[in-house]
Amino acid sequence: MTPLQDISLADLRTHVVKTFRQAGGSRPDVLLINVQGSLAVLKDFSNADPWFRRWVGPLSVRREARALKQLQGVRGVPRLLQIFGQEALLMEYIPGANAKQVPAGGLTPQFFERFYRLVNSLHAAGIAHCDLRSQGNILVGDDGEPHVVDFAAHFRRGRSWNPAANWMYKKFCEADRVAVARLKRSHAPELLTDLEKQALTRDRKTVLERSARLIGKSIRNVSRWLLTSRRKPK
Repeated sequence: MTPLQDISLADLRTHVVKTFRQAGGSRPDVLLINVQGSLAVLKDFSNADPWFRRWVGPLSVRREARALKQLQGVRGVPRLLQIFGQEALLMEYIPGANAKQVPAGGLTPQFFERFYRLVNSLHAAGIAHCDLRSQGNILVGDDGEPHVVDFAAHFRRGRSWNPAANWMYKKFCEADRVAVARLKRSHAPELLTDLEKQALTRDRKTVLERSARLIGKSIRNVSRWLLTSRRKPK
């Protein structure tokens, strides 16, 4: 048993050594925890705005926990360590930097090969990430390996009798792969293949992609308007 097991949420919060993100509005606290040398990341909606915490926070916690359980054993995905009711979850800490913090030219051809393998492993396990366009969700470990975090927006593969869900799943998987090409274009455009260039040319050009983007943005804006005070975190 590790020091991180069988410890309350309140006790964990007394062991914060770094704040990655401060709660406010629709945002959870994202905190680095150190308990007797054991490091973990706590994602906690306790301090989000009350209505958002009550109605949307639990959904986000359940969704991310479900994805992490389904992806258990996939290299490059943090392990789920503990769930605290409907408010928070504790995950493995991966030392490194997110892709936004990596200087241009800092990502190697081998990194992108491994990143594609990781994305394919997610899809083989039945999970499309759906938010890899945000480079903050892509981590470069201290070992140089790619990792992905924040599965709250994921989409699961449908059952065999649900062709509509599986069609959507296929589209979201394509979007994940295009996100890898977008990262390559940002950091190492000289490495882009002809197929990646073609995929980037088609990116966001279809009616489905434009509609999905509009719907997603509208839902986020309405939920924040209705359920938060729209205060910016300090």
